[in-house]
Amino acid sequence: MKWNQVKKKLSGDSGYYLALAICTVAVAVSGWLFVHSLQEDEPAPELPEAVQAAVLPTLPDTNEGSRPVAQMPLPSVKPSHPEPLTVPETEEETEPASQPQKSIPAPVSVRYRPVEGDVVQEYSMDKLAFNPTTRDWRTHAGMDLAAAEGSEVCSVADGTVLSVFDDDMLGKTVTIEHEGGYVTHYANLAEEVSVVAGERVSAGQAIGTVGKTALGEVGSESHLHFAVYRNNVPQDPEAYLAG
Repeated sequence: MKWNQVKKKLSGDSGYYLALAICTVAVAVSGWLFVHSLQEDEPAPELPEAVQAAVLPTLPDTNEGSRPVAQMPLPSVKPSHPEPLTVPETEEETEPASQPQKSIPAPVSVRYRPVEGDVVQEYSMDKLAFNPTTRDWRTHAGMDLAAAEGSEVCSVADGTVLSVFDDDMLGKTVTIEHEGGYVTHYANLAEEVSVVAGERVSAGQAIGTVGKTALGEVGSESHLHFAVYRNNVPQDPEAYLAG
């Protein structure tokens, strides 16, 4: 082949080879950048100015050593001011009021003896006493006051008749309720009494007469069986009659 023909052929293909060279350089540069981007600890080497101008965009001026960060506008949040804690007012502490003490019932105010007579059988709840009728030893919840049959029996204090009944052992009985939880019993009365249940009576008022109705005490001389209870607990009548 002649030299002129070769020269003409080379000049016609020069554009093609130039484009191929540029592509080859671009691929090499991209591969080079990719490899070095994977190495985090090593700083990226500077590219030639010609390459930077070809492949990197122009960035606006920023502070030295920093890249611009997109600033997203933050939503406007109104600061919340919690309401101050309100403590309910409390009353000043005061000393607890002293509990009222329960009043102790005073002894029944005995103003009269139920009958005038000596004691023939004493009160005996803490020891046994001999009963001449039953001829055995037993407790005695009242006291027996000697009095002739038909003698008037009166209430020892103001009160209200609680009951009138026949007791199997003590016969005709009248009970009178007084203040302070006291109840007085009058037994071995005659069948006819002068009061009824619910009637208000005064101290010294006649309620009946001495009889002979107490089957459990017929072996004793004529008498009135008198007893005092407080809150259903028998008391020694002598302590009240002596006052």
